[in-house]
Amino acid sequence: MTFSLNTGRLVLEDLAEHDLGDLTRMARDRDVMRYVLVWLEDDEQIEAFLRRGIDEAKRNDRISYMLAARVPKTGEFAGLTFLEIDPGSRSTGEVGIVLMKDYWSRGYAEEILRAYLSFGFETLGLHRVFGKCDEENHPSARLMERCGLQYEGTIREHVWLRDHWRSTRYYGMLAAEYTTLPP
Repeated sequence: MTFSLNTGRLVLEDLAEHDLGDLTRMARDRDVMRYVLVWLEDDEQIEAFLRRGIDEAKRNDRISYMLAARVPKTGEFAGLTFLEIDPGSRSTGEVGIVLMKDYWSRGYAEEILRAYLSFGFETLGLHRVFGKCDEENHPSARLMERCGLQYEGTIREHVWLRDHWRSTRYYGMLAAEYTTLPP
């Protein structure tokens, strides 16, 4: 059975074998991948990433929800999303969103993030949900702030990715903060 979440205009559902072409197209788009802190540089990495998502969906003790974002009526691939629970601290989850360019600046990322916050806090009973972004990715930082995540700090130049050292901004929300957000 495929897991899915609805966001309003999108459905988030488990990755499947047929997503390989869309993941490859996404990984090859330099604009889409500019700030993404995931290594999808070659076919082997892309295939391994897809296989990990498919295998994780089959686990009884699932801690990773690597979901494709799709347009419900057409099935069009809008992007890749995830909520991963920390295996060392099952009360914490990390969210991430990578959308294809056609879905930028149209409110889709906010729908996805809000759906994951609801799922993480209300369904999974998480204590903390966090997200991170490259320090130069201002739209992602604003998105997390708009959804109520608090800036927690920056890890400076901790990873070399593609062409330079990357610094990462962290944002988080606690369950008590989620329950006090206005609808």
